[in-house]
Amino acid sequence: MATLQDIEWLDPLVERQRNRELERYAKQKTGFVPPHTRFFGACPWILRADIDFDIGCANVSDLQELIYLVVSRDNSCRFCYGAARMFMRVGGMSDPQIEKLEQDVETARLEPRVNLALDFARRVSRSNPPPGLTEKKALLEAGYSEAAIRELALFAGVVVFHNRFATLLALPPRLAERVSRTPLPRLLRFRFRKIMERFTSRAPQEPPSGRHHSGRYAQLTEALDGLPHGRVLRKLLDEAWASPLLPPRTKAMIFAVIARGLGAAAAEREACRCLVAEGLAEDQIEEILANLASRDLDGREARILPYVRETIWYQPAPVQRRGRALREVLSNDQFLETVGTVALANMVCRVSLAIDEP
Repeated sequence: MATLQDIEWLDPLVERQRNRELERYAKQKTGFVPPHTRFFGACPWILRADIDFDIGCANVSDLQELIYLVVSRDNSCRFCYGAARMFMRVGGMSDPQIEKLEQDVETARLEPRVNLALDFARRVSRSNPPPGLTEKKALLEAGYSEAAIRELALFAGVVVFHNRFATLLALPPRLAERVSRTPLPRLLRFRFRKIMERFTSRAPQEPPSGRHHSGRYAQLTEALDGLPHGRVLRKLLDEAWASPLLPPRTKAMIFAVIARGLGAAAAEREACRCLVAEGLAEDQIEEILANLASRDLDGREARILPYVRETIWYQPAPVQRRGRALREVLSNDQFLETVGTVALANMVCRVSLAIDEP
């Protein structure tokens, strides 16, 4: 099989910036400060979400590593794919075992029940077409509960979030790729195993709170109520929209463009409600979504929206070059939040397609 380590990957598109509060947060959660922490110093909510999402599932914890590996490979994310292989190696798997596992995935030689779940996760990630009633019925017949199916969709979306920001920022993958091929010092092995325990340990399934959710995409997060990653998503949406680096109107446009591109009707309606609340009329919104251009856009939005559309499906190096061009007209902080919002929107719209759509 072709290896992702051979694909073209640019140098990082954002500047390193130290944020001691963010470093303390990372160390408190993981036991050490990940090397990529400093890329997010100007926009901490992205890294906090990255760290907070690294928890176990309640219903499909046994599939998490496989889903992460498969979806990251599907999205050609060298950074996340290298990390997935690294953690499998730290967990005790040899290179031949990892390669055999990947071959079994590619040739569907795993248990039928596992193959169904991985196919569902891929469909959520690709959303071309997204999973529908047929795929959900097959999972139910294979013994997955409704909650487990929602969690499969949500966790595939979590990996999409990781893949998007890592690829669009061109985070350096070489450390993980090197570690996946060479022995680790004892201290690093211990720290990485602690992270693996946090990531793969089954989390408790909580009963739905019955509480009415508020904020952007409340309908979606209510449907995910009780799932561990659902709690993180609700917090993430609130933090992302509260961040001052980009205006709420620009963020809503990013969500609307991605929702329109994916055909995620429920997600698009929510984004359009946000745009109406920001003062745009329906005909103005339609012109923007149809053309990715309008005299109602400011100069920054006019440059951002065509780039956003390209992040739905992409090849790493070309989209990184487009990002580099956009980076030249935005500040480091604005570009970083643009990419974080794009990653979040790609996640939310794909999960919405699998959860909200009929």
